Order: sequence, then structure tokens, then C-alpha cells
Amino acid sequence: MKIRPIVKHLVLIGGGHSHLAVLRRFGMHSVPGLAVTLITREVVTPYSGSLPAHLVGLYSSDLMHIDLRPLAQFAGARLIQSEVTKLNLEDRSIELDHRPDIPFDCLSLNIGSRPDGALIMGASDHALAVKPIDRFLKQWESIKQQAGTARAAGRDYRLAIVGGGPASVELAFASQIAIDQCEGTSKQKAGRLQIYLVTAGDQLLTGHNARSQEFVRQELEHRGVEIRFGRPVDRFDKNRLVLTDGNELECDAAIYATGASLPEWPFQCGLAKSADGFIEVYPTLQTTSHDFVFAAGDAATIRNEPRPKSGVYAVRQGKILAENLRRFVTGRPLKRYLPQQKTLALISVGNKSAIATRGEWFYQGGSMWRLKDTIDRRFLKKYSELPQMTAQLDIAPGLLDQQAETKLRNHAMRCAGCGAKVASSVLEEVLDELPELRRDDVLSESGGAEDASRIQLPDGRILVQSLDFIKAFTHDPFLFGKIATNHSLSDIYAMGVQAHSALALAGLPFAERKYSRQQLRELMLGCTEALEENGCSLIGGHSAEAEQLQFGMAVNGFAAPETILTKSNLKIGDALILTRPLGSGTLLAADMRHQARHEWIDALMQSMLNSNRKASEVSVAHGAHACTDITGFGLLGHLLEMLADNDMGATLLLERIPTFAGAITTLGRGIVSSLHTDNQLNAARISNQADFQNHELFPVLFDPQTAGGLLISLPRFRAEACLKALVANGHDHAAIIGEITEAEEVGSIILS
Repeated sequence: MKIRPIVKHLVLIGGGHSHLAVLRRFGMHSVPGLAVTLITREVVTPYSGSLPAHLVGLYSSDLMHIDLRPLAQFAGARLIQSEVTKLNLEDRSIELDHRPDIPFDCLSLNIGSRPDGALIMGASDHALAVKPIDRFLKQWESIKQQAGTARAAGRDYRLAIVGGGPASVELAFASQIAIDQCEGTSKQKAGRLQIYLVTAGDQLLTGHNARSQEFVRQELEHRGVEIRFGRPVDRFDKNRLVLTDGNELECDAAIYATGASLPEWPFQCGLAKSADGFIEVYPTLQTTSHDFVFAAGDAATIRNEPRPKSGVYAVRQGKILAENLRRFVTGRPLKRYLPQQKTLALISVGNKSAIATRGEWFYQGGSMWRLKDTIDRRFLKKYSELPQMTAQLDIAPGLLDQQAETKLRNHAMRCAGCGAKVASSVLEEVLDELPELRRDDVLSESGGAEDASRIQLPDGRILVQSLDFIKAFTHDPFLFGKIATNHSLSDIYAMGVQAHSALALAGLPFAERKYSRQQLRELMLGCTEALEENGCSLIGGHSAEAEQLQFGMAVNGFAAPETILTKSNLKIGDALILTRPLGSGTLLAADMRHQARHEWIDALMQSMLNSNRKASEVSVAHGAHACTDITGFGLLGHLLEMLADNDMGATLLLERIPTFAGAITTLGRGIVSSLHTDNQLNAARISNQADFQNHELFPVLFDPQTAGGLLISLPRFRAEACLKALVANGHDHAAIIGEITEAEEVGSIILS
């Protein structure tokens, strides 16, 4: 039996090129017992080498960006999108915005660099830095629009680019083409575009051979770019550059790509600083001041072996960084990174042409562009198209026949959240066999379908109690604690009752004491934060070791009998309102298989973080007759529970059912939660399923939800007002999705 306790914690700060390699390599070959966390400001990281191609329209935004979420999922790493506010090396912890601090055993920094706005007065106020690229792209669109508008009106537009390195050169070529492509600009009547390339040096591409320098100079001049050599910029003013020689250069916009720098926080904690202002590391990429801290890419300078701040070095460092992080945490000798003396540089000059330099070797033309394009696309594909995970079954030969084993293997990719619930058919079969032990003050049946149990109190009030418990679907205990708490509270809110108090039940993976304590701390901080938002008190609980992180709560509420909503109190003619989109099951399954985009999961998580408290209050205020929360059995399964004790049916307006972004895409790919197949057995209750079974929204009816919304049945004449109130209280996707009808067959559903 393999037992893998978590004993150490590696934290990666930054989503740069080196850390891409670390995550992929750790995904291919994990380190048993090592937990990994990636902290990054942006979840989508741009590949700098593809920026020129993107500016001229050859690469889409999606193509030039790498989504870190699937990569982190592939590596089994926790992904935290946040800014680092403080790094504490004495106690090995990281402080973040609005989150518990993160302890670590080993740390790696791959935070890139950016042009130093402090080097030139007014840069941050009156000029645009080429890095970080995501911020540059947002403002670049404004520059391009302004240029297009001005030229369409017959006015000249002047763009100044400060710097003489590869980034500035590529930007000069690309910006000219991009602006010329602006719609609405008549070439006969257009104002002139003037691009200035301003550099303090007496040549472009310092460090490259003379042939490449001369070619680039001639090509820029041929295309009308005016180069100002030996002209250091003293300051940026609005619409002008003031040079150190006193001359001024008028411009409509300015971009700078000079003087790379780092933020101060890495050095405020005592990390060694190199002479050029970066994190100083040994050839092992270990910092010279702290052996448990590593750094790579543009953020680092190797002692006695400095290299240009170029992506090619960051990419090559990734392999040795991953290996040395693995070796350090397992107590083995580290390897040296040996930077190449000569590197191949491919520089885009626009029009699907590029130059290539290596030492004294130089070549230019379309073939070099095709080479660059091939290399760039191969790099992007490497981190975007990841190997697919398969379930490994440990079954002795002969125990199952091939058909049964195949079926079990297909079912073995178990989802978490509500996707891991026991199927409703199995649950019903077992509950029907249990003896009925009745008490006069217990108002609920043991096998009843209501969301919570009801106990009559001597003072006339009803004690409403619910219990829920789910497996973690994220590597983030803090986030999971908040979502699981909201999920547990939903059963109480579905009955129109305010949550009063709760008992917590936590299952923690086997881990070294320090890490186990941290997981429990983050989990309970998330839980208590959610409880505080809901005005509910934590009054106790229990914890135990488990195969994976699990959490649930027993929730109490008190209410007058006449105010309680039940599932079965439906009325013919009632409208049905769904307060949240569907699709969490398929999206979490896709996330598990590292096939979900970060924006899909971000939107899903934000929905899960919102309590159903307000929706419950709104439903009660608008005279709801019945209500339930949509969880593991999907929309159709929970609607059938509402109809079970009534001689009624329902009509569902399929195309009005809201879905999370990406859910239809993943369902269309056949990616479903593990409970989906069992839920789909309810399709037999749809009278006209043959007419809709090929509709793209049909599968969402069976999708199990975690921390899902409420399904409310209320008088039709109050539905619109209720919907308006729900939207006003943050339920933007709430929709009227059907009505309760008479039915010849109990519980029959008609799609429309």
C-alpha cells in the first residue's frame, strides 16, 4: 500500500517562462509528498516572442497567451491569483492581499522584469512601458485607435519609441504595420504616420553582429522610421520628449523599452541584489543569500556570468530550475546551469520577414520568419496542449471480465464536489430498506426528499437542520472552505430559513504536522469568513484524516411553521425561477482534466462564493410556494423531487436555462461529471425527449451542481417582480425557466 503524506511545500511566485517548464515537468513526474503552489498576478501569461505577430494580426490573443490554470491542474499545483505584499524569509511565509499568509519550505521567483520608469522622469505618467505585456496591450489598442482616427481625419500621427534593443526594433516594425491596418483610413487622404526610434546608443541591437545592426537600420529608414541615435531622453512630458541635449521631440504617444528593473519587495526581505539590480543567484539558480530561495529568467542575474534579459535564457533555465527544485527538496546535490555563449536570436521585421543572428552569423528573409513562427508555435503548443490524465485501476487479473473492467475504468475519473455524490437511485433503494423510527416532534420522514429536517420545539418554533459534505475540487483550502460552507448553508436557505449556527466536519489528507495545521487553518479561515458573511455562528465540529481534503457542515435554523418553504408545496400555474446558471459539474470535470479555460473557472468560482441567502429572502418576500437548491442530482432530478408527491407536471423552457460560460463547450466535447450518467436516467421522465435530445442544452439538465442556485416556484403574477429583485441582489443570471402544469402522469416533464 502506497501512503503519500504531504511533508514539504514549494511555492512558485510568477508565471514566467521558467516556471512554465517547472509546472509541466512536475506534472509529468511529480514529487510524492511535495505540495506545490503557484502565485501569480495574471492567470494568463503572454509569450513575449509572439507579441510582434499579435500586433500585426498574425497571432490571436488566445494563441499568444498561455493559460496557467490547466497547466497548474496538470502539475497538481494550487493556483492563487494575487499580488505579493510581503515576503518573510525568516519565518518562510508570504503575505498576500485578502488571504491568509502562505508558509513554504522552498521558494522560486520567476517574476520577469519591466522597463524602469524611474530612470526617465515622467515615464510612468506620460509614456507606455512595453512590459508587463498584458498592460501594454490594453493601452496599445487606445493608441492604435487614436492613430487611426487622426489619420482618417487627415491629421499626422507621431509615435515615439524609446530604446534600441530587439523589443524596440520589433515594436517599430510592428506598430507601423498595425496602425496602417486600421479601418477607416483612406490611403489617399490619410494623414502621415511618423514613427521615431530614439536611442541613447550610437547603434541598434547592441550585442548583435554588425551585419544585423546595419540591415535593421537600413530597413527601418527605408520604411520611413526616423532613428535618433545618441539622444538620451531626459524626461517625458505630455505629447513630447525632452532630450538631454535640450532638444524636444513632439509626439502623440510614447512607448519605452529601456532600463529593465524589478519591484523592491524581493530585496526588502534581504535577498541578495546583483550589481545590475536583480536577484543574484549562483549557477545552480539558488540565490546567493538564501539557499532555500531560487530565481530565474529576467528577475535573476547569475554571479560572474551575466546574460542579457532575454526570453531565450528564461526558457532554457526552466529545465535546470525544475531539476534543482526537485533535488533541493529531496536533499540531493544541485546541477549547474551552463548558459550558452552564443544564442540564436530571431527578430521580426514585419511583413512575415525576420532576421536571424548567432555570433557573426546573419540571415534574413521569409524563411527566417517561418523558422521563428515554427519555434514560437511549438513553444505555445507545448504548454497549451497537455497530456491527458487517465485513471489507474489496481485490480488483480481475473477479478472482472473485460466489459465490467472497462465500465469501471471509465467511471474511475471521479469528480469532486457534488459530482462525487451517491446516485439518487442507489440512495432511494437503501433508504427504503431502513426501519422507520418515529417521534411525534420529528416532522420529517427519514427518507424524505426535503432539503432539511424539521423538529418541533416546545415554544412553537421549528428547528430546521441540514447536513452536507463534499470532496475538494480545488487545491486551495481557503477557497474550498468558503465554497463548501456556502454549499452547506444552501439547504437551509432553500427552506426560506435563516442559518443560525453550524457544526463543521473536516477530512484532511495525511500530512506532516506543519502542513496539516496550515491546511486546516486555511480551510477554517475560509469557512468562518463565509459564516460571518451569512450571520451564522460556528459552534463546534470534528476533524479526521481522509484520503483527500473534504469538508461539510451540519446547519441549524429556527422558523415559524407557516414561513417554511418545502419542495412539494407547488401550485398549478406557478412560474419556475432558477437563480444561477448551470454547468458546474462539466466545468469542474474539465478542470480536473486540465481542459478548462481560466475565465470559465474564475466565473464559476465567483458564483460559488456567493451565498444563496439573498435569493432565499427575495423568494420569501415574493410569496414563493416551494423551493429547492440545485446540487448533485441536477436540475431535472431536483425538479422531479419537487413533483414526486404531487399530481402535477412541469414545462421547461430549455433555451431560457442559463449556463456558465464554457459549459456548453465542455458538454459538447463529452466531458461530464461522474454523476451525470446516473442523473441522465431521469430523461425517461421527459415526455418529448426525442424532440430535444440532440439540442446542445439538453445535457445540462443532468449536470450535477456544487454550490448551485435555487429553483423557486411562485405565483406567475409575482415572477417578474421577483426576478427583478434577484438581479438587484446580485443574481444577474436568474431566469424564469418554466411553469408547473397539470399532468396525466405524475412528475412528467415537457420541454419547450
